[in-house]
Amino acid sequence: MGISAAKVILLSIFLFLGMLLPGIVFQPKSSIEVWNINESDFPSNSSHPQEKLAFLLNYAILAPSSHNSQPWKFNVSDDEILLYADRSRWLSVADTDKREMYISLGAALENLILAAEHFGYNCTVSAFPGEEDLVALISLQEVIPAPSNAALFPAITSRQTNRNPYEMQALSQAERDRLLSSGSHPEVAVFLSQDPDTIEAFRELVVEADGILYSDINYKSELGRWLGQGVMGPSGLKAKLAQLEVVFLDVGPEQIRQDSDLINRTPCIGFICTAENDSLSSVKAGQVLERLWLAATARGIALHPMSQPLEVRQVKGRLADLIPAGSEKRVVQQTFRLGYAAPEGGPSNRRPLETVLIKN
Repeated sequence: MGISAAKVILLSIFLFLGMLLPGIVFQPKSSIEVWNINESDFPSNSSHPQEKLAFLLNYAILAPSSHNSQPWKFNVSDDEILLYADRSRWLSVADTDKREMYISLGAALENLILAAEHFGYNCTVSAFPGEEDLVALISLQEVIPAPSNAALFPAITSRQTNRNPYEMQALSQAERDRLLSSGSHPEVAVFLSQDPDTIEAFRELVVEADGILYSDINYKSELGRWLGQGVMGPSGLKAKLAQLEVVFLDVGPEQIRQDSDLINRTPCIGFICTAENDSLSSVKAGQVLERLWLAATARGIALHPMSQPLEVRQVKGRLADLIPAGSEKRVVQQTFRLGYAAPEGGPSNRRPLETVLIKN
């Protein structure tokens, strides 16, 4: 005897929910509550140095990261903070060389330094001091508070990625110079271009990279996994539905159209470049990206990283053709849109601080 159509439908629903519900129930804990950190809560009168240093990490975890992966862990002692790479959060398909992971860690390091200086600490940073996955050892010495970078620190809690279309209003030379000075670093170069031909060439590379990425089932599966965890926008049931859509439907053409339209509505694009192509260079590029992003935030300028050409080997090499001739720093670490735009809906979810602290 055959199975009735009603039973087939009920069985299909049962199997679908069996796949969907566990993913919703076991989504990692995250929320936007961590953005509500209050400066006045700093435990200035505490007799426990670790408590003070741990407070600084509330700002470090607000750093941007690829796919909002938040690939960091921290260990706190009385006068040191250790920043580790969390390899379990590395995007091995989209970020095969770990460039984006180390850029993300560099951004977290920069937030930590800005917060430490704001609350009266001198910082000495030792990069990659030897232990596996240890990215930086930050030694902190308490001094009389003398906040530097007064405009950058407050921007940590208001910075966000703005994926809206941008106004076709050029950034003045003065504005560009201010942004470039805020992100200056002897080993990192930042190039901002408002040249229509350069922007069009960048758009073509993004479109080509999107086509390759969204035809790769491994890339789609990895992207879907992060969407399903609820850290890239929607959460709960919406996150799982977004995962299923990316994995099982042909979303490439629509993504190409959206990205192409966004670049066509962008007055300025940026490139962060280094001379070397190694993990330390990526960390430094991440520090520069975050400083520039915070400076832009403080001045009401939107920023949107667009890394697609950097995630496809056969496209990445052609990005160097867009860098000004004569520059010694031609390894492109990060690309982004820059301009004026309507505000985004709100900040992205973050893991609570206690989930990224290594217990002593």
